[in-house]
Amino acid sequence: MDQALINSGDHARLRRVMEKAERGEALCIAFLGGSITEGYSSTAHENCYAARIFSWWEKSFPQSRMRYVNAGIGGTGSDYGAARAERDVLSERPDVVFVDFSVNDAANEFYQECYEGLLRKLLGSTGQPAVVLLHFIKYDDGTTAEAEHLALGRHYGLPCLSVRSSIYAMIKSGELEAESITADGLHPNDKGHGMIAELVSAFLEEVRKEAYPGEEAALPAALTANAWEDITLWQNGNSSPELSGFSADKKEKEYPADHFRGGWTGKKAGDEIRFRFYGSELAVQFRRTVKRPAPVAAAVVDGDERRPVFLDANFDQDWGDCLSTVPVLRHGQLLDGLTPERRSPLCYDTYNEVIRLAGEKPVQAAEHTLCIRVLGEPEELGWEKAALNTGEVAWLKSEEGSGETAFDLLGILVSAAEKKGETA
Repeated sequence: MDQALINSGDHARLRRVMEKAERGEALCIAFLGGSITEGYSSTAHENCYAARIFSWWEKSFPQSRMRYVNAGIGGTGSDYGAARAERDVLSERPDVVFVDFSVNDAANEFYQECYEGLLRKLLGSTGQPAVVLLHFIKYDDGTTAEAEHLALGRHYGLPCLSVRSSIYAMIKSGELEAESITADGLHPNDKGHGMIAELVSAFLEEVRKEAYPGEEAALPAALTANAWEDITLWQNGNSSPELSGFSADKKEKEYPADHFRGGWTGKKAGDEIRFRFYGSELAVQFRRTVKRPAPVAAAVVDGDERRPVFLDANFDQDWGDCLSTVPVLRHGQLLDGLTPERRSPLCYDTYNEVIRLAGEKPVQAAEHTLCIRVLGEPEELGWEKAALNTGEVAWLKSEEGSGETAFDLLGILVSAAEKKGETA
């Protein structure tokens, strides 16, 4: 545990929660993150790290009635985490929240700002839950946003536990074989989940021995520009955009983490949906699908047709459809940044540079309009050359593809959203 704990932080909130449990009061233990938190690659949910840590709370405080909230959604980062924190976690009035986004967030300033917005939303909420940060890693190449997240953990005095400095260090030293804890180099198997849970449980045992200090630190000033603390997710239940060809998806969720519900669907080229909003930050969420070829759409802000942000619904993996979040405005700056020769939003080097430069601007909220228009399939748009130049092959036809896949807009993320969605 000593190697895993890279920032001890202030334990006042955790001790307060444990004293509450010792008195026999009810607790809610919540987990917010990506596919590792969701339990991907564990043989049963009770074997995932989150369920095992919850089991520690139940066994350690049998006099307390415990509730378990697992808000892990695979393939998502802290941008979406900040937008759904109220709906998926804070609405349950948690006493403790364990946060995991270090493998899904890119190691850059944009995601650091998103992550801070999430932390401030959790820490400043009415129930003032204890927050513990878990920093995971890609075992195959060592990719992690731990450094960016750790800087915020230290700033807010939060406990931070690192897989990089513990389990991954054992792999690099030859003490542990990566294949024994993960089949794909990312998601831990039952043994890997167990090792993570042991690290966290050992930390909790140490905190349990401490006395409650009685004073909790005040929330400090933000470290970043902090434009994501007020981010809001707009879907068809809380907004009323103008629909021209798009239709609202009114089907109920099949399970709590079913994030493919609540949006709108465009079925043919020319279908449009229009929003009016006030804010400085804007991101678009849509389904990327393995059923290729799928359509491409364009997001046009304030009617500037010369600077669209392209939304490619083709997914080049084979494990299933995913939710994609593409930033469109940052600090009020449009993130088009793609020339006609490089029209895929998957040109990350170009796109990330545009995001970085926008982050250097002061936050400027204003009234905006957004139009999302279905354009057609990539081949119809003449994207073959761009595909070869960038190495992307996502739009090549898959066995599952019928060529009739719709464009599923799952929602838009808006900051400083002082008004509900309106029509344009």
